[in-house]
Amino acid sequence: MVPAQSVGEKRLMEWKICVDSSIRRIACLWGMLFLVAWASVRAGVEWPCVGTATATLNVRSGPGTNYARVGQLARGERVKVLGSVDAHWVLVEYRSQKRYASSDYLRLSPMPEEGARKSGGSSSLWWDILEIGLACFTIYIGLVILYMVFNLLMRVYVVVARCLTIVYNLVSFLFFILNALQRYLAKPWFVFFKKNRFDDQANETLRQVFEVLKVPFYVLLAPLRLANAVFFNILVHCTFEMFNYLMEVLFPTSSDEGEGSWWRWALLLPWRVIKYFLWHGTLTLVESVTWTLVDFVLPAQTLFHGTAYDAADSIVASPGRGLDRYGDIGVWMVGGGNYAGNGIYFAPARSTAVHYSAGSMIVCRVTLGRTLDLGLAPRFVYEACGHPDALAATDWGLKNGFVTGEWWRSDAGWWEYCMYDWQNRYNFSWRIRPLYVLSLETGNIQRIPGGMCHWLFRRMVVGDIWVSLKGWMERMKAIGKLGK
Repeated sequence: MVPAQSVGEKRLMEWKICVDSSIRRIACLWGMLFLVAWASVRAGVEWPCVGTATATLNVRSGPGTNYARVGQLARGERVKVLGSVDAHWVLVEYRSQKRYASSDYLRLSPMPEEGARKSGGSSSLWWDILEIGLACFTIYIGLVILYMVFNLLMRVYVVVARCLTIVYNLVSFLFFILNALQRYLAKPWFVFFKKNRFDDQANETLRQVFEVLKVPFYVLLAPLRLANAVFFNILVHCTFEMFNYLMEVLFPTSSDEGEGSWWRWALLLPWRVIKYFLWHGTLTLVESVTWTLVDFVLPAQTLFHGTAYDAADSIVASPGRGLDRYGDIGVWMVGGGNYAGNGIYFAPARSTAVHYSAGSMIVCRVTLGRTLDLGLAPRFVYEACGHPDALAATDWGLKNGFVTGEWWRSDAGWWEYCMYDWQNRYNFSWRIRPLYVLSLETGNIQRIPGGMCHWLFRRMVVGDIWVSLKGWMERMKAIGKLGK
């Protein structure tokens, strides 16, 4: 098998040869058009006419540089040309006197009053066509050069991605601490219930008491929830999504949008800017602001989900663009062991997700919803955990209105969250919103071709949010009555 680097160098060399050949042909064609246009202009002049100085031009008393200079024309200044003296000098009317100027620095065009009476194709029209053509040609060459520069910059993409990752890790360190603080302060007693110590009746009573105790913590943590929601939903998500969109504009991954062809790349550049920056960028901003407002009411946490590289790309890719580049539909795969129930697993600690990862890690905002502390669950539910396919936890949790189970894995020494789901109900749900994907192999933020899925704009999502909000308000009322 030929090494990837050799193949890339070969493609780059072939591409350069193609571009060089095309540029030479186009340059020759434009050179001939220029000569034809210039000859037509010179041949079609009628005296008198207008001369426009193409540079600072001396006006002399006679047709030659040995004659005295009597004045000067600035670049772009016009003068009336009365006739031709020879191949290089013309007679002009300068300050109401007949003087001489070099025709090599004058652009000749018909007198304004005569232009309308001339038959098809005046010299001024030729000049306008020539100027437009030269401008288009300059823009075209500029795009070709730009494309070549972008392809060369692709070689430093890994360095750029690494720098972006390092900067983000430094900036986000404080907010991950605030995220952990929000988790612990929302119900600070949960660390004392890693194991199920009491009978079912006592656990039932404790669950009801703690439901009431959550309310004042919920109110007090409002500023912290807002700060975390703004940082992760707007600053982080929008930044990395815009990076994905920028990569699609500069380095498209689809041949239909210019990948592998310099002329399609240049031709479709405006379309990619409109599609990714204006359209998808606007949708990303709208949904990020919406998630911020939702997170303020329905608490969310920033959690980690370890998975494989291909699976991560498939999970977060937008279904609106069809299958991902590997031909798979994105799904949140259920864990292989299911030791805390059948569902989608998330970890509050990155090291935990690394344990389950096969190359990539998805960092998500997750609205866990009503969470069952398995240390306070009925004894048979707790004892079912710790073994493969703990379906008793999933069954009991779903039947009693719980969305997620929180479990302390004593053998490994970490917390896990299992979002109960055996039919991939949350596959495209609003409750799980990826922020970015981290490649564990390189340590860099992983590029998502085309950008991530817009998780907000689905009828099922909007309906699910409304149902969740109503359920939350009903629980608040019930807790208020219970507190009285």
